[in-house]
Amino acid sequence: MNGRAPLQARQVRTGTSACSSTKLGRTLRKKVILMESYSFPAITYEEIDESRQFIIDVRSPEEYKEFHLPGSISLPLFSNEERKLIGTIYKQESRAKAKKTGMEIYARKLPAFYDEWTSLLKQHKGKTPVVTCARGGMRSGAFVGTMLSMKMPVRQLKGGMRAVRQHVLSRLDSFSALTWKTIVLGGLTGTGKTAWLRQLKEQGYPVLDLEGLADHRGSVFGHIGLTPKTQKQFEFELVQELQQCAAKNHTFIIEAESKRIGRITVPPFIISAKEHGSFIEIRDRMDRRIRHLMADYQPFTYQNDIRMALNKIWRRLPDQIKPSAEEALETGNYERLFELLLQHYYDRRYTHKQNGYVNRQEVRTVELAPLDDESILPAIEHEIDRLL
Repeated sequence: MNGRAPLQARQVRTGTSACSSTKLGRTLRKKVILMESYSFPAITYEEIDESRQFIIDVRSPEEYKEFHLPGSISLPLFSNEERKLIGTIYKQESRAKAKKTGMEIYARKLPAFYDEWTSLLKQHKGKTPVVTCARGGMRSGAFVGTMLSMKMPVRQLKGGMRAVRQHVLSRLDSFSALTWKTIVLGGLTGTGKTAWLRQLKEQGYPVLDLEGLADHRGSVFGHIGLTPKTQKQFEFELVQELQQCAAKNHTFIIEAESKRIGRITVPPFIISAKEHGSFIEIRDRMDRRIRHLMADYQPFTYQNDIRMALNKIWRRLPDQIKPSAEEALETGNYERLFELLLQHYYDRRYTHKQNGYVNRQEVRTVELAPLDDESILPAIEHEIDRLL
């Protein structure tokens, strides 16, 4: 796809209509029978131009949630339950009965789909819908075939989302063969590394924000207030970012992440590039670190999530701080709770991890403690510019 900013992905709900006796419903079965052997107008993922086409994804909501094209419109042919039912019939009874069940469900929904198609064409005037399913098979074929019979402009995505996934894996393999110049931004928890990286990106620096792509901050508290991505979605969006970094002299600025961010596994070549990169350590005073954590985790909004995350690491905390940590949690003194966790848990873990995976012989240090908020970004930029 081209480099234009993707539209916001959205989902469309289509209810089951009782109008299966309409003309649309009566003629559908005859049309679907022909679809397996009929070749529809198709387009590859690489050929999609967002200025000329828009994507309709007809997979189930569950499939769409796991992995979808940004900007695509979810218009599921089958609900999660209907897809499971058809799959069960296919495995336990026969392919023919599964197909018939699918056609019956589609027929009942067809009038509502027709309304949605006409509405989408009006909303995207001048653009052609490209319909995708998992493999570019019967589900997208049902939509495309019916829309074509009604003289609607439409294309089928060749190979469906499986082809998109293969494209992603191929691009990751290509990127892994490149030699990357890497600048690693490290620092204790709460020093605002991710926030500074995002501001650097706004200034045009080649930033690879892995936590932003994963929608996870990396720690046991990292999911709080966020909706973590799946591995497939992460890798799709990672490819888009790497493409931009490759265009900037194969350079990226990255946070000192571990191999895993929540449930996401970072590709080995990125970890290797990080380990051989130039390292900038940022240091800040405790009060500002706590302020960053309060802003990021919003503990008064997510009190139960904070408690559940704390329970997961409770046995690893030093016994001498547990009474104070418990009191801070119960009284809502989150500044004190975060201070205890930083001093007695996260700072110690960070020091151990850094000695393990970063070549620290040439470390540049940026002392943020004496700086006001407005002076921090220029100070970090100055060190980065010396390395670029």
